[in-house]
Amino acid sequence: MFTPNYHDGVIQHLINDIDEADFDVTRGGQVEIIGWLYQYYNTEPHDYAVNITGGAVTKNEIPAATQLFTTDWVVRYMVDNSLGKYWLERHPNSDLKSNLDYLLPGEIQIVDSSENLEDMRFIDNAMGSGHILVYAFDVFMKMYAEQGYSSRDAALSIVQNNLYGLEIDKRAYQLAYFALMMKARQYNRRALQPEKVKLNVHVFEDTDTVSPEFLDALSGEYADDIKQIIELFNNARELGSIIKFDKTFNWTKLRENVEDIHTDALDIFGMNQSKKIVLEVLTIAEIMSTKYDVAVTNPPYLNKFDPDMKKYVKKNYADYSGDLFSVFIFNNINLVKIGGYAGYMTPFVWMFIKTYEKLRNYLVANKEISSLIQMEYSAFEEATVPINTFVLKNV
Repeated sequence: MFTPNYHDGVIQHLINDIDEADFDVTRGGQVEIIGWLYQYYNTEPHDYAVNITGGAVTKNEIPAATQLFTTDWVVRYMVDNSLGKYWLERHPNSDLKSNLDYLLPGEIQIVDSSENLEDMRFIDNAMGSGHILVYAFDVFMKMYAEQGYSSRDAALSIVQNNLYGLEIDKRAYQLAYFALMMKARQYNRRALQPEKVKLNVHVFEDTDTVSPEFLDALSGEYADDIKQIIELFNNARELGSIIKFDKTFNWTKLRENVEDIHTDALDIFGMNQSKKIVLEVLTIAEIMSTKYDVAVTNPPYLNKFDPDMKKYVKKNYADYSGDLFSVFIFNNINLVKIGGYAGYMTPFVWMFIKTYEKLRNYLVANKEISSLIQMEYSAFEEATVPINTFVLKNV
């Protein structure tokens, strides 16, 4: 990303202009720095995609056009009032409350639950450079400490069992992966050994490169299901987390079917690469079709759809098609279990204008607005639109 010159330019400014304490892992600043760097790295392509073209934002421009780094206090508000509150409802004697600086005052409704901490699932399905996941990691660490886990065991369990993330931009995904690995490494020196840790963060891949020979090799009762998923993911780098499944699948059987396909050493038809792509897509598809306890994200803001995106959104999310963030609001509150929470930062127009009337009616009739903060127009200068941050409960 940068020319390695330590006497002039970006690296020199990083070293000289930013307080060393901001890089201190014990104070959390380094994660914000990663996010801000990546946002400003994308400034030119963002301005081009959003301001200059005037027309639809193309598939390759979507990452630059839609990435907006989530500032720290908003992340903490969203996670404290979703994940933190979810835990306190089920553990009324927990001391976690004293560590949640942004938990809003109010009655905590006690929920009787026997759910194990290792089974709690938290997802950010538009994770960017991973800021929300990294703070959620910190909150989970406090929960694990309360349950008597060592920090070494807790760190590995969190990244392997509790945290899930999806992203359409490979570079942002790499930064999120890096940030989470560093969090795990902070508590467990062996975290970087490849056989030790497997993160549940993934980047979407298109399946249009899967070879015809691979498709022909699929057989048995699950072949049609696999082909259906491959077709759904043909344009996955554009659609990402709004891909919709119209049935449930047996993911174990599908994976076994793909694993059984024979590939030879010469591999003139690219079978190995196709197999690798399809196995990764099945993993992502399973993550997308799983129910979570908590989903928190800063979704993409986009209403200048190209023809493929427009057609897909109109077909699958007609009542919420005013903007991509509206689709995510609807999608994510239904991605969590009954009693689960979904947190968001979005433009605040959905509360007022006619375009989002059906979304408002749906939420008021079917869900609960747990809390909501409408910000002043100038509260967050990096946002090109006035925004709000809020938490919905799936009740």
